Amino acid sequence: MTISGCNTIRFYIWVESAKRHFVARFMSYRWFLFQCRPPVLRGFLFSIFESMKYWPVLLLLIMASCSKDGDTANDTTSPVIVLSNPSDGQSFTAGQAITISGSVTDDNSIAEIHVHVSNNNTGVLLMDVHLYPAGASASFSQSLTAAAGVTYKIQVIAKDKAVNEGRSTVLVSGN
Repeated sequence: MTISGCNTIRFYIWVESAKRHFVARFMSYRWFLFQCRPPVLRGFLFSIFESMKYWPVLLLLIMASCSKDGDTANDTTSPVIVLSNPSDGQSFTAGQAITISGSVTDDNSIAEIHVHVSNNNTGVLLMDVHLYPAGASASFSQSLTAAAGVTYKIQVIAKDKAVNEGRSTVLVSGN
């Protein structure tokens, strides 16, 4: 028996019910494989390769949009972080609030401030706060509750629009 549309494939089926079942299944798979996938794939690949003539223009646009503008092109100064609280080595009793506060200044503009608090013994990140101020100076204040026997690594990271980065780190403990 030759299935229509497939000149080279011949199937010999002994049982008539199995033959009907097989032909129906084969034809549905054949329809899916030969009717659905290639046009979709061909259309997709054609659109990719057809649009390759525009890739240099797209690349130039991406490079131009990623380049630094006049304000950030000459900015090599990192933001300055003043961590006013807590001080390095400070101890807190269990249940006491640890207030993390300070300020960040930059010569142009601050893009983001990150406040990370982690357990220094295990490395587990306990707090991850991201702030996005709009000016050349900003202040921050976050708090967490101290636990007994834990040494906290508090790290404040500030980036300006030119991606210059400033960091300040202190270690405090809970008793």
